[in-house]
Amino acid sequence: MLLAGVSGCSSYDPPVQGDHGSDKYKTDLEKCRSASQESVRLKNADTPWTWIKSPFTGPPEVRAAIRTCMQGKGYVLEKGGS
Repeated sequence: MLLAGVSGCSSYDPPVQGDHGSDKYKTDLEKCRSASQESVRLKNADTPWTWIKSPFTGPPEVRAAIRTCMQGKGYVLEKGGS
């Protein structure tokens, strides 16, 4: 169940400034997607309650983690981006 919810973020492209078509951006984004999905999956598997609610809480958490990861790689969020 969690896998279906989290995998919905596999096409998420955060609202950051930069050339979204460049090879570097695509590589950085894929690394952030993978790391973020795994991190949230492990965190949500911690207790039965977090696992049960993970289909609802997981996707927003993964998107937030992807944005944070991309910022850590030096990308700047666009104004008003979430």
